Amino acid sequence: MNVLIIDTATPVETVIVQAGGRFRETIKPYERSHSVSLFTSIDSCLKELGLTIRDIDLIGVGIGPGSFTGIRIAVSTARMLAQVLGKPLVGVTTTMIFAVSVSCAEGDYILIAFDAKKKRVFGALYLKKDGFLPDEIVPPGDYAIEYLLENVGPNCRIFAAGDGVSKYYRSISGKKDSVVFIEDLRPRGDLISRHVIDIYNACPHKFTDYNAVKPFYSRKSDAEIALSEKTRNGCDSTS
Repeated sequence: MNVLIIDTATPVETVIVQAGGRFRETIKPYERSHSVSLFTSIDSCLKELGLTIRDIDLIGVGIGPGSFTGIRIAVSTARMLAQVLGKPLVGVTTTMIFAVSVSCAEGDYILIAFDAKKKRVFGALYLKKDGFLPDEIVPPGDYAIEYLLENVGPNCRIFAAGDGVSKYYRSISGKKDSVVFIEDLRPRGDLISRHVIDIYNACPHKFTDYNAVKPFYSRKSDAEIALSEKTRNGCDSTS
């Protein structure tokens, strides 16, 4: 099965192509806009494997949480490709894309956090078990970093990654003694492809409708908040 996976919810642009056990990845910080570089990255990975976009059998996309613009670009691109090619589309959370790529031991916690401004992070907390995927302890969402840390068991190691981890390094270090900070974690194409394929194989008919894959923003945008405030104040003034 030939698989294309894209994620642009974070400052890291991730493009992965798998074909017959061979992988090509473009994982890089974006400099201008994901919309500028994404198709170039996809084309480059396909060409390195001797493929065209029509050779892809399955598409996976990171749905967030993360950057509003980044999520929108990845999901809209993936949905467009799935529609044009008539291929199934699987949505996966961006935090799991990174968490599954962390190498740690059973019983270790995995903290994935991306800076969400306003003293918040887009993050999730996982616990490494014997299986392939870590268990979800705190689901992906918009949190204060302290909340994620409160859900870590006593005397446990934490493997922490993401630019939110870097930003709140002191807060994490001050609350937990055994923390392994992973700088510049790169998503692993082999593991992420396996995750997407496993999800698809468990229920193939579920992924034929590309419209079923929705962005996971986890909070309202500033524009939505402003509009809500304006609407509410307008209603209040007429009551």
